[in-house]
Amino acid sequence: MAQEPLLEAERFGHRYAASGEAAPRAAELEALGSDYSATGYTTREQADGLGRLLALGPASVLVDIGAGCGWPGLYLATAFGCSVISVDPVIEGARAALERIDSDGLGPRALALLGTGEHLPIRPGSIDAVVHADVMC
Repeated sequence: MAQEPLLEAERFGHRYAASGEAAPRAAELEALGSDYSATGYTTREQADGLGRLLALGPASVLVDIGAGCGWPGLYLATAFGCSVISVDPVIEGARAALERIDSDGLGPRALALLGTGEHLPIRPGSIDAVVHADVMC
C-alpha cells in the first residue's frame, strides 16, 4: 500500500536534514565525489558522463527532476556551463538546492522549484535535456 504523499514528503525532509551533517557528507565525498548532501548514489564520474551524453553547454537548459539538494543538476551547471532548473516535491530539498545555488554563485542560470515530474512548472519546449538520477518513478 502506497504511503500518503504528506508522510512521504515528511520522511524525505528528515532524510535531507540528516544528509547535511558532517559524517554523511564526508561519506558522500569519499564514495560519490560530491558534497551536495545528496541522498542518492550517482557518482561524479556518472554525472560527468551524463553531461557529455547530453552535450550540455552554455546554451543548454537542463531540468533535474527529483533533484533534492541539487545533485547532479547543479554540479552539471557548474561543470558544463549550462542553465539548470532543479525540481523537487519536498521543501527541504528545494531549500537546500537554493542554498547551494547561492553558495556556488549559480543564481543567474539556476532555479530551484517545488514540483514533480508529473506536474512540471515549466513551459513546453523551453528545455534541452532532463535528468532524474536516483529517482524512483
